[in-house]
Amino acid sequence: MMTRGTLSRLPILVLALTMIASLGCGDSDTTDTTAAPTATTVAATQAPAIDEGDVLADGITAALADWSPVMKADALFENLSDGDESNDPFILSVRSAEHYALGHIEGAHNIPWRTIVDPASLATLPTDEQIVVYCYTGHTGQVAATLLRLLGYDAVNLKFGMMGWTGDAEVLATTPFAAAPDYPVETVAHALTDSYTPPTLATGETELSEIVLARAAAFMADWGPVVPASGLFENLSDGDDSNDPIVVSVRSADHYALGHIEDAYNIGWKNIATDESLAKLPTDEPIVIYCYTGHTGQVAATALALLGYDASNMKFGMMGWTADGDVLATTPFSAPGDFPVEN
Repeated sequence: MMTRGTLSRLPILVLALTMIASLGCGDSDTTDTTAAPTATTVAATQAPAIDEGDVLADGITAALADWSPVMKADALFENLSDGDESNDPFILSVRSAEHYALGHIEGAHNIPWRTIVDPASLATLPTDEQIVVYCYTGHTGQVAATLLRLLGYDAVNLKFGMMGWTGDAEVLATTPFAAAPDYPVETVAHALTDSYTPPTLATGETELSEIVLARAAAFMADWGPVVPASGLFENLSDGDDSNDPIVVSVRSADHYALGHIEDAYNIGWKNIATDESLAKLPTDEPIVIYCYTGHTGQVAATALALLGYDASNMKFGMMGWTADGDVLATTPFSAPGDFPVEN
């Protein structure tokens, strides 16, 4: 993997143009008496190859470093109800148009999450306001907020999505979180010891934003961003180890130690795209990420999918796996808000 750094192209461009001018033009029937360029000259006129994976991984790590990815429903409602419209964020529903029509937060706009990075969609979004994204239960909203964050927008996701805003079943249009199952956890730590080369990206782009757009367009159309806890448990318990995914907890090391899914590894979500982390993740096996309630796990899974990994997020995180309060180490979803909607 090449050393990361800022590539300066201006001197190279000037040199290349100078050489072209000096060579001039000639007919194919005319003998070219210009001396053949030496290996040193050719090397000097070629821009160094850019490792797109490095550019994207660096951009992800920088974007996550100081990001608070969620906003609670009561905080958003308080903001919208304080009588000062000057500080209101831009509200963006990424649910389907059909479900947006059933009811949405007052003033919310609608762009379905799979089309969030389409040029026509981005052209409608403000670059000088905070954007609060929301979906059904918090997951696809987190995908959209993560992509917008990487593209330079001031974006956050509404925690628990519309499920956290209202209990109206017709408006929700999905099955909300009810109660956690009682799947087993362990406290034995596991370390990722094998070494891998991260996927090679070849979008042809050099700038972070363009790489993000190209990569998102490549996988968003048919990506399944979440797997239910029941599906993961069934997979891990079917007696066939050959089809087991790599399971990664992106909770803190302290909370990983309190209890984790059997054989799960631990990488903090903000470090998911560092050199050290990526070198430990296989490129030929599915990876299932999980966190506390599904949100930071979705950030990490989105980052890995952008980088070319077969990654998905466990729906509702550890909250969807166990009801053990000591293991959860967070306040789980209990009851929705009773905030107004419009249609």
